[in-house]
Amino acid sequence: MTDRTLNRRFDRREVMGLIALGASSAVAFAGTAGKLSARDVVVILVNARNGERPDLSHRDLSDLNLADLDFNGADLTGTNLFGADLTASNLESANLSRAILDRATLVRARFAHATLQDASIRRPSVFSDMRFDARDLPVFQNANLTGVRFTARLDGADFRGADLSNASFALWQERDLGGAPTSGLDRCDFTAARMCGVNMRGLSLRQSSFQNADLRDADLRNTDLTGANLKGAVLKGAKLDGANLKDVVGSTPP
Repeated sequence: MTDRTLNRRFDRREVMGLIALGASSAVAFAGTAGKLSARDVVVILVNARNGERPDLSHRDLSDLNLADLDFNGADLTGTNLFGADLTASNLESANLSRAILDRATLVRARFAHATLQDASIRRPSVFSDMRFDARDLPVFQNANLTGVRFTARLDGADFRGADLSNASFALWQERDLGGAPTSGLDRCDFTAARMCGVNMRGLSLRQSSFQNADLRDADLRNTDLTGANLKGAVLKGAKLDGANLKDVVGSTPP
């Protein structure tokens, strides 16, 4: 199998072919720190024993094509995924604490029940084209996103039941990543999310749902909450100075 072949998406036949490499191939690099190839990653995934979490922690997976792979339950703690293509990959229940996902392609990636505590997700690609179809967005339902640093356009994303405590969506001026900072969180679903101390200052949150969300001590200064659903939301200590609360559904502070 050539490097050119391995640089594109793995279909079922390719994965089955890699299984034939056997566990001995995985052992050769399983304990080695540093940069892995897409082939290395696939072999680790397919050779993980039943009930064991594939260990890809603290590895350099930057700029790899990892589209369509199954990372369900994998340990990616502290892993460098800068610029990696994770299109349609399954990262459900994976541990991505302190992982770097800056500039990664996250189109249709699934992070339900994953742990992304203190991860960095700055300017990822989340749409397949300029239509900005919400069906392309990554899913963060019930994920642990405490302390995550987001800089992304995520209009319409699913954060239901997620823990966003102390996460930050602030408008960072990160010139090293190029481009203008993004601020789109319109029509997002934060139903029943835990958002204590979240920083959304200055963002557009139009028509987003915060129904039954815990927004204690959240920084919502100068946000646009036009048409947002705050029914049942806990807003004790939330900073709403300068927020646009036009047509908000549910009770709001005076």
